[in-house]
Amino acid sequence: MTGEGKIVESTMERWYEAIKKRVSVRKYSSGVSRDELKVLKEAASYFSTDDVRIVVGKKMGIFNPIIAKTISGTDSFAAIISRNGDNDYTVGLVGEAFVLECTAMGLGTCWLGASYNRSIANQCIKFDPKREKIRCLISVGHYNAAPAHKRVRKTIYNLTGLEDNAFRKLPDWQKCAVECGRLAPSARNVQPWEFDMLEDAVQVACISKNFGYGGIDCGIAMLHIEVGAAHCGVYGDWQTDDRLPLFTADHSLNA
Repeated sequence: MTGEGKIVESTMERWYEAIKKRVSVRKYSSGVSRDELKVLKEAASYFSTDDVRIVVGKKMGIFNPIIAKTISGTDSFAAIISRNGDNDYTVGLVGEAFVLECTAMGLGTCWLGASYNRSIANQCIKFDPKREKIRCLISVGHYNAAPAHKRVRKTIYNLTGLEDNAFRKLPDWQKCAVECGRLAPSARNVQPWEFDMLEDAVQVACISKNFGYGGIDCGIAMLHIEVGAAHCGVYGDWQTDDRLPLFTADHSLNA
C-alpha cells in the first residue's frame, strides 16, 4: 500500500496483529450488520486504486450451497474488481488489505476464486465488462469459533534458501517481513512464492500459476511482507515493472 505514501503506523500495527490471528472462515454465524457494512464500504473506497476497486454488499444466494459448498451462514461479500488489464499483484495486495482490516474488526473472511454464484454476482455487482473483471470474492461475516484446520506453511529454508544461521543474521525487518509473508493465505494453500533477500530489499518470485491465481497469491504475500517490515519501523516501495515484485526500503520514510 506504499503507493499512497506511508500508511499510518497504528493501522499497519493493527494489521500485523491481524496477520497472526487471521484464519480462513467458511462457516459463519451471521453476516455483517448495516453499521458494519457502512464501515466496510468506507474501507473499500479507501483501499481501492486506479487499477483495482472493491465493491462491498449483501446478496442472498451469492454463496448458494449448491454452487459454493464451502461457504455458509453469510450473504455478505467484497468483490475485488480489476481494471485496465493484467494487475493480479495489485488485486492480491488491495484485497488482502481489506481482509486484514476485517480481521482487525473481529470479522471472518475467506478468499474465493470460483466458489460463488457467478450469475448472481454479475447481476448484483455493478461493473463494466468491457474494461473490468471480477477477479475474486471475499466472504465476510461473524463466526463463533476458529476453524479446526491448521495453517501449514513452508519452512524458512524452502522460502528463502537460507539456512538458520544465515537467516538469523538478516536485519530484523527482513526477518519479520519473511515471517509475515509465510503466513499469507493462497489458493489451495499452494504458497506459490519464494522470497529473495537482497541488500535493503525483498524480492518475491511467483513459482506457480496456481490455477490462474498465482499472481493474486503473491500480491497477498506482498502486503504481508510490507506489514512485517513496517512492524520494525521500515517502509518502502514496491516495483513490479520487471514482473518480479521488489520491496525496497526507503529510509527517508522510515521511523
